Amino acid sequence: MAQSDISSSPLSAEPPAPAQSQLRAGVISPRKALFFALSGLALPSVVSGEGGKMSLLAGWSSWLAMAVGSLMALLIAVIVVRFARRHLATGSLMSYVNLELGPRAGALTGAALLVGYVAAMVLTVAVSLVFLFSFLRDIGVHADGGSLQAVIGTALLAAAVVLTWRGISLSVNAAVVLGWASLPFVLVIMACAIARHGIDLGPQLALNGFSAGSFAQTVILAFGIYGGFEGFTALAMETADPRRTIPRLLVTVVVVLGVVSVSGVALTIPIMMTHSDDLLAGSSPLSVLATVGHVSALGSIMDALMFVTLLAVLLVYLNEAGRVVATAAKDGLLPRGLAHVDGKHQVPAQAMLFLGLLTAGILTAFLLVGHRPIFTIFISAAVLVSYSWFTAYILIAIAGVTDAVRRRDVVFGIVSLLSATATTGVAVFSLADQGSGATMTELPWITLASIAVLWVAALVIRQRRQTPATEHL
Repeated sequence: MAQSDISSSPLSAEPPAPAQSQLRAGVISPRKALFFALSGLALPSVVSGEGGKMSLLAGWSSWLAMAVGSLMALLIAVIVVRFARRHLATGSLMSYVNLELGPRAGALTGAALLVGYVAAMVLTVAVSLVFLFSFLRDIGVHADGGSLQAVIGTALLAAAVVLTWRGISLSVNAAVVLGWASLPFVLVIMACAIARHGIDLGPQLALNGFSAGSFAQTVILAFGIYGGFEGFTALAMETADPRRTIPRLLVTVVVVLGVVSVSGVALTIPIMMTHSDDLLAGSSPLSVLATVGHVSALGSIMDALMFVTLLAVLLVYLNEAGRVVATAAKDGLLPRGLAHVDGKHQVPAQAMLFLGLLTAGILTAFLLVGHRPIFTIFISAAVLVSYSWFTAYILIAIAGVTDAVRRRDVVFGIVSLLSATATTGVAVFSLADQGSGATMTELPWITLASIAVLWVAALVIRQRRQTPATEHL
């Protein structure tokens, strides 16, 4: 069937009837919505792997950095809930900021989200490659070449694009199954490792080796795992009872992820601190835990399974980002062709294909041009994700302040002002303190420069088209 253009969609604030909408209205149940959203946050990888990533930067104070990042995410969630109850927006934060602060701020948010989603998919593929090649190394196969990694990463992205192209129902079902299948095995490996190594909270509570600069930058990375937690708002049109489901979903996701991430880091940091050389050599945090727990065989199997499991994360990102990109194209911020919706499967197929190709190109450039180890790509992509969403979250916090002033809501105003101050303060401090020894260097500036370039380009495109902004497809 020929593709149709979403510009013919009705522009009311309420969800259109199924016969009018090109997206499938109300097909995602609240229960599936919750598990789908959590699948996108890669809980098995977070609980087992964040300790390894954080230990390379903040050491024993990693748990506190994760706790601060979780609190900041909760404040953002409160703000997003306010707008999610009021608007059904396939543009997610871009639409909310546009409605509150105007089209220029909305375009800046959209640019930040595009950089953030692409970086998040590069990060996801990089993590999956860490697991895959850790598995190959465990079974005696040494195949770490950048060309092979690029081919496998591109194949994984292609599989995700094909699955998302087949419709939202298939994407949700596949993501839920893949995203949760490995969690019980991960918990078994962690339990074995902790039982043998023990729990050492003393150095953590004493914050041994604490460095303010490294800590601030680690908060950025910790906050980065929440990047896109609100992305499911872009699927509001396709979710049953969205004005109730989406706000509840936002709070639940942040609370669950906060508990999982902080406890996971606190329990695994003592192990990761003594195996940092293994991490830098390419072993996955899960493989390290399995070795310590004397269940190496299970760890190798889980490395292979986690490679497949992370496909679920790509499915979630592609679905959410595809709708944001399509909405931006409809608003005149991106080329019009990206606003097409597949008439048969009722998904923004062109936008999702564009995202898949862009992600594959950037990943390949990292691997082949930079000749960088996959674990350093993992860290680099995490920085890009963090600073991109920090930009978007600062803007949504400012929008919250504006809304609170207009409505004279003191409590909401305090929450929004605190959130805006915290996110801006941590970001500025980490940018200013580049001599702390952390591994950020030029990456934050590259992120901000990329957002600025995209923002200017979007404003130029929009000025030429003079397209009125919309809330949804």
